Amino acid sequence: MTAPTRSALIDCTKGLACAAIVWHHLAFYGPMSEVAHPAMPDVLDWLYEYARMAVQIFLVLGGYLAAASLAPAGHVKLGTPWPKIGKRFVRLLVPYAVALMVTIVVSATVRPWFDHESVSADPDLWSLLAHALLLQNIVGEESLSAGVWYVSIDFQLFVLTTLLLAGVRWVAAWLRQHYGDQQAQRLWPWAV
Repeated sequence: MTAPTRSALIDCTKGLACAAIVWHHLAFYGPMSEVAHPAMPDVLDWLYEYARMAVQIFLVLGGYLAAASLAPAGHVKLGTPWPKIGKRFVRLLVPYAVALMVTIVVSATVRPWFDHESVSADPDLWSLLAHALLLQNIVGEESLSAGVWYVSIDFQLFVLTTLLLAGVRWVAAWLRQHYGDQQAQRLWPWAV
């Protein structure tokens, strides 16, 4: 099996979308946005309104790349979904956990001297567990940092896609086993 090739267009698009999101966060979150807005209202308003659209670019590209890896050429190439889900979880969780730990330490350090809504409160055990499992939005926990929700949603969409494709594969196998290849193909066109 050969490693998938990278696309310069996709990498460049993701890089530009990443820069747009960073600028959006700088324009909207934290105390600097309040100070900078009077100096550059049009620029910051534009960044607030339009740079956040880069999230949709990430969602679309993430879906495309997930589909390309899970079902190349339109055919599901997936045995059990759990190893793929576990690999994705670890790949996302390591940098995510480091970023959250830095956020928690920085927030705890500046909180006594800086009273601002952008500084998150000390997380309790339940909040840490919800964040560690990438479920904070589902269980109603406040995010420890702006943008953390995206990592969770990215993982949740990947899990749903992987399980959906595994379900399609399972139905196709069941139909082939009970009705034969040709009848299964008529009943379920994806039963290839």
